[in-house]
Amino acid sequence: MFSATADVGALGATAQTLGTLCMWAAVLLRLPHTVGSRQQRELWLACLAAAAANTLDLDSVGALFDRTFGSLHSMDLIRNICGIISAFALLELVLSLNTGTRRRALLVWLRVAACCVVAGLPALDALYGPHGRHLIQDGATSPTPPAPYWLVIITTHLAANALCLLVCLSRGRHCADRSLRAGLLLLGSGTAMAGVFWLNSLSHLLGHTRGGIAQPFALALHGLLIAATLALPTTAAAHRTLRDVRNWWRIRPLWRDLVEACPHVLLIPRRGRGILRPLGPPRLLLYRRLMEIRDAILTLSPYATTELHQYAREFAENQDGSASTPSGPDPCHHASDAAGAFPAAELAVLLKGARAARMSGAEPQHVALPIAQIGADTLPEETAFLITVTRIYRSAPLPVHPHAQPRK
Repeated sequence: MFSATADVGALGATAQTLGTLCMWAAVLLRLPHTVGSRQQRELWLACLAAAAANTLDLDSVGALFDRTFGSLHSMDLIRNICGIISAFALLELVLSLNTGTRRRALLVWLRVAACCVVAGLPALDALYGPHGRHLIQDGATSPTPPAPYWLVIITTHLAANALCLLVCLSRGRHCADRSLRAGLLLLGSGTAMAGVFWLNSLSHLLGHTRGGIAQPFALALHGLLIAATLALPTTAAAHRTLRDVRNWWRIRPLWRDLVEACPHVLLIPRRGRGILRPLGPPRLLLYRRLMEIRDAILTLSPYATTELHQYAREFAENQDGSASTPSGPDPCHHASDAAGAFPAAELAVLLKGARAARMSGAEPQHVALPIAQIGADTLPEETAFLITVTRIYRSAPLPVHPHAQPRK
């Protein structure tokens, strides 16, 4: 029994260390981005104070502090003050999301309360004379400092955590912005884990010791969730960058063939280094590639004859019918693309035939039939449409009908 408890305790200490390291990583990661946003600064300050409090709560840090300074009393007091600062910073952050004339007065009173509690902790500590570490002892042993000191800390944390959780849940459920909703739910979950920790501390203060083993895990989850909240903008930006790079690569086969036939559409000459050494952010590179494909489509339009249009329409009809059946014969077409199967398949065959005509030296038509329109109104829709065109283009057979009259 003792061995199992010791193993769980060691696991809890490891989890708490991991959560603390994640908080410090998030603090350092978001430091350059805290200048232009007040809410980001508040969240960053809350994460910084929580990371400092969690760090001072680690046994290894306590042992190092004891060897260096010979007393852990001041470290415990600093840890509790950092925790209070973190709780009030999170509370101010979530309350600042509310609008109304009473918000400014509420924030003023909140800051006054924070200053009173932070200044009152050292005063309460000094009232009880010399004592050892700031601990809530198990069993019947009196805590140090006595209970009033701990009641101020615990009630402050529980009140702040409860308000944060309520505001995050109420705002998160009705928020239309997905990133903001995810951030509020992560922040609410993190404050809930902090509430679990302080509820266990209150149970210890009242003489119950059964929940103490869960406290390191609650702190670990608190650290991970707050760190995830702080790092959410960076994570979302990285996700958008990876998505743009992936889409940039997925339309490359179509872009490469069209640029080969129409090299003049290149906005910037090819350098052969691609995405590894780009001339701009991935979103700009993707947009530039889409514009070059559009220009190539306009250039190839005179090479699409009536026969080619008829062949492309028949091919698209066959593709549209197979797309509606999940087990259709076309392995490159998915049921999720059924809505845009016809225009995408038609455009893919038209581009393949018109490119072949231009590459073979055919004469363009004097009265050109317009190539199928790109069925999209936004950049994500256009990107998805051209990805579907690229997939069909790579597997579609080369039209066998005559494309245009060769040059004399």
